[in-house]
Amino acid sequence: MAAAVCQLADTTPLYREFPPSPKFAAHVECFWLHHSDGPVRNFHVFPDGCSDIIFEQPARDYGGLAIVGTMTRAQAFDIPAGNSTFGVRFRPGMAARLVRVPGSLAVNQSIPLAAAWKAAAVRDLLDRLACSAPRDAIAWFEASLADPAPLDAVEKSLAWLAERSGQVSLDSLADAASLSPRQFRRTCLERTGLSPKHLARVLRFRHAAKYAGKQRRDWADVALECGYYDQAHLINEFKELAGVSPAQFSSLTVASHFRLESAL
Repeated sequence: MAAAVCQLADTTPLYREFPPSPKFAAHVECFWLHHSDGPVRNFHVFPDGCSDIIFEQPARDYGGLAIVGTMTRAQAFDIPAGNSTFGVRFRPGMAARLVRVPGSLAVNQSIPLAAAWKAAAVRDLLDRLACSAPRDAIAWFEASLADPAPLDAVEKSLAWLAERSGQVSLDSLADAASLSPRQFRRTCLERTGLSPKHLARVLRFRHAAKYAGKQRRDWADVALECGYYDQAHLINEFKELAGVSPAQFSSLTVASHFRLESAL
């Protein structure tokens, strides 16, 4: 953790995750660092139900700080040599109140943080993140967010949905939040940018995708364990959400948090 974000040694792992402080643990899945010494082509990022704020050096787009919204389809990026990205990954549905931006604003896109926050706040965060060690960057990120109030009823339902990898009915989620299914759907769209059904599909896909890193996997067994009707259902969902079959997914260069067992 001692390495500075702006000066990473050649031995720095390609991808690392760091836990948030206990104060933010219910809202933030992790902080993460990605560094590439050489260029990376077609680095795939897949839907996971989460949204992020990223800080990129050297800044290529968005002035160095961007909100990355919830995704419904795969995207691929070319990463230049020497690129470092530090990010905060919010748990599904938890970013809206902390970032003070509706989840529906950035679905399937990245927007400059400066488009949502006051310019002075963005400049201050950029200045503080420059050359910060990861633990300091975490502190600055957390200080810039809204105070993490206890989870409200909708956030508790969304946390339950994420914990069950999408395998909770809309009626059960709405009942837990003391809302009608129609009210819950509208609020879920505001918080995440996705309907409860669509978010459940993404979370189920994320759970199934983690098995791509395991040896001797049986996709029929994975399908049943992850709540798909059968292997054909799983394959169709992979093709729609990832653009590839499960077998093809296993060979791609993907964001490391999609793996059950990382080589790092």
